[in-house]
Amino acid sequence: MRVVSVKCVYWFRRDLRTVDNKGLYEATQQCDVIYPLVVIDRNIMEREDTSPRRAFFYLQSLNSLREKIPLTIKGGDPVEEVPKFVRNMGASAVFFNRDYGYYATKRDSNVCERVQCITFKDHVLVEPGELPLYKVFTPYFRKWSEVPKEKPYPEASGNFEGRNNPVPEKEDYTVPCSNEECARERVFMEDKGTTMLSPFIKVGLVSERFIYWNTKSERVRRQLCWRDFYIQLYTSDYRLLTNGVRKEIKYDNDPKLIEAWKEGETGIPIVDAAMRELNDTGWMDNRLRLVTSFLLTKVMLVDWRIGALHFMKNLLDGEFIINTANWQWSAGVGVDTRPLRRYNIVKQSKEYDSEGIYIKKWVDELDGVPAEYIHEPHKMPLELQEKLGIKIGKDYPYPVVDVDEGYREFVRRYKEVHENVLMRDSTP
Repeated sequence: MRVVSVKCVYWFRRDLRTVDNKGLYEATQQCDVIYPLVVIDRNIMEREDTSPRRAFFYLQSLNSLREKIPLTIKGGDPVEEVPKFVRNMGASAVFFNRDYGYYATKRDSNVCERVQCITFKDHVLVEPGELPLYKVFTPYFRKWSEVPKEKPYPEASGNFEGRNNPVPEKEDYTVPCSNEECARERVFMEDKGTTMLSPFIKVGLVSERFIYWNTKSERVRRQLCWRDFYIQLYTSDYRLLTNGVRKEIKYDNDPKLIEAWKEGETGIPIVDAAMRELNDTGWMDNRLRLVTSFLLTKVMLVDWRIGALHFMKNLLDGEFIINTANWQWSAGVGVDTRPLRRYNIVKQSKEYDSEGIYIKKWVDELDGVPAEYIHEPHKMPLELQEKLGIKIGKDYPYPVVDVDEGYREFVRRYKEVHENVLMRDSTP
């Protein structure tokens, strides 16, 4: 639709790029003058689950965008700031790409009650409502695969006007390169291990469209589908985000176990290494996210919300819907068709880190432990411990929980609340 006025506002949110930004591209096609706006939302920045590192990465990404487009940067509540800016600029409409979370939906609805909004699908490949509601991934994936996907849009080029005022400063953190060129380059790094794309998707330095059409990996495309699947399901009923899909067991929430898990002091090396990496860098590999969350929820019998909050407070790529859905999956209250799924932590550790290189990087107490014992150092003979100068129980803890015993108790409690549950758990 062509707006009457040639003046438009473009509201950047989770799409901090000029290449393949549908809303920004459409604004340049429909408007003669575009006023790019960013509102650093205090309702997000001041939330309990906002990671300082993630906030810093977002601000660094804004700095990169400022080198391409003259942004007007404001702080406060977008419901107040966006309509005010639209009126002050004499613009007829604000353009933006849709977001789907509970807060974002309510915020955008309030903004659009005050000014004309022209919105676009950009954050997902298949939007909620394009397909019937699915609660199981596999049939959704089949239908999702049949939906034609939009091709990437050209780089937006137009008459942009803005103050280009400075981005607020935050405590400095070490983060990945925070510009869209770097984000696009990572799409082509599949043969070099993990692309670590999720932080870039989170702030919109790269689009799902660009990834979908440029990746050679079906695994990556499947991961994009998982994102769309979770978004369509959990936005269909926001209560699922707090209540889960299935009934929950009774949790113990032992403070000592929670603290040991958070600090990477469980005595289970692969878990401790993963938790320490998360706390220090904001990153954790997806396989390790499954293992660490399995231990907390199905062995330590801790409420999944505690783990989900800790992850959100630390993850560089933390997205509330995706993080919540993943934690519910691990806890057996989500969409996993095998809610009693079990992970063999030692087996996973040996497959992920056979020589213990990753473990020793993050758990330096175990630096001298041979590969034979690195995954279960508590099984080292006392003579070897003395020879290496590493005393298990002193220099590094014994496992704080018995994995087999904890999991059996989880199954018992699960059966109490789920009658006729099928024992189709797996132990990958």
